[in-house]
Amino acid sequence: MYKLYAALFTAFLLLTSCGSGGEEESESFRLDGEGIEVEGAWARPGSEGRMSAAYLLITNFDETADTLASLESDASQLTELHESYEMEEGMSGMREVELLVIPPRSTVRLEPGGLHVMLIQLLHNYSEGDVIELTLEFTGGQTIPVTVPIRP
Repeated sequence: MYKLYAALFTAFLLLTSCGSGGEEESESFRLDGEGIEVEGAWARPGSEGRMSAAYLLITNFDETADTLASLESDASQLTELHESYEMEEGMSGMREVELLVIPPRSTVRLEPGGLHVMLIQLLHNYSEGDVIELTLEFTGGQTIPVTVPIRP
């Protein structure tokens, strides 16, 4: 009987220790990197002169926070970091975010309905299968070029 209780208790400990530790950890955070890493980038199709949005994951493997200071793209005249938010009466809006702090050992998700890269005044028509270039510059000194596929 003792062995049964010991086995059940061990299984319980294993199951409860595998739970998620928070939103940032659930973003497949690894301890084997260093600096800033950008992955999972994609952008919506868009028409010349109009707007589009790009989404990605930014992971900070360092022990100190870093800040996304600027964005540039070859696809648009203006590239800004925006966030979606809920206004009064259930309406939603967007506003520019000047700086984005990436906490130490965490991942920040830029996704539809949240933080995202706004590509304003597109220079060409972009459709599924096209790619654009996006460059992220961080105050910690890293400049990261990212190839961004267009997908619906």
